[in-house]
Amino acid sequence: MRFMDSIERLVPAVLGRSARNYLDARAWRRLQPPLQFDNSNLRRVSHVDLASAMNDPAIGAAFTEDHAAIAEVFGADEIAGGVNPGDRRALYQLVGHFKPRRVLEIGTYVGASTVHIASALRRFVEQGTLCTADIVDVNGPQGAWRSFGMQQPPAGIISDLGLEPITTFINKPAATVLASPDQRFDMIFLDGDHSRVAVYREISAALPALNPNGLIVLHDFYPDGKPLVPGGNVEFGPAAAASRIARETDALAFLPLGNLPWPTKNGSKATSLALVSRR
Repeated sequence: MRFMDSIERLVPAVLGRSARNYLDARAWRRLQPPLQFDNSNLRRVSHVDLASAMNDPAIGAAFTEDHAAIAEVFGADEIAGGVNPGDRRALYQLVGHFKPRRVLEIGTYVGASTVHIASALRRFVEQGTLCTADIVDVNGPQGAWRSFGMQQPPAGIISDLGLEPITTFINKPAATVLASPDQRFDMIFLDGDHSRVAVYREISAALPALNPNGLIVLHDFYPDGKPLVPGGNVEFGPAAAASRIARETDALAFLPLGNLPWPTKNGSKATSLALVSRR
């Protein structure tokens, strides 16, 4: 979570969104020159690959078992502002299918996606590890877990699930983590600051931080800036950043996962997850 995300905590929601959109639009107009988007380490992914990942019965059976353990410690309900239960499963299925050995998550929040990614790594990837980074100390008193009345922070949940040996929490900005010269990842999940400028910069920075055949996953990707369900909310940043990147280079393609085989939220099966693919 970044500066513009925190505005909504300080002022009423409507004013917070307005202020955030204003600051984002101003920074977006001033963003010059275009950044580099080197796709040489990025995996080429197709909709067939995504369908295989989401419909693999063996991964689905493993999820049922792991989800039961997660639900006992973390719960199974949606948490406002967090990754919804259907998207959590989709991330688990992606890890189970593509088997990335080193995963980076940008934007820990309350750890909803964190515990599912880590569980999938333990299940499917030998020596798999997860680094989860947030600009806020998510395990400290200012972490969002307290706002939702959770009994313990994400680190406590990870520990109770036996995932501590493979999970590292980082309290640093995304730009710092992605720029580290000694860190390379097989999958990067971008779910931090959703402003257009931040996502544009993070995709550019994430590409050289990948190992060969690496994956980049985006959250809150709303094609054409439209809600996925009637009356649903929209985050404009990720899709707007993708549109600008597509105008500036033909190196990348953006693949929304679309509808999942299971429910996500509001009675829908639609997900706002998307993959960045090499063209």
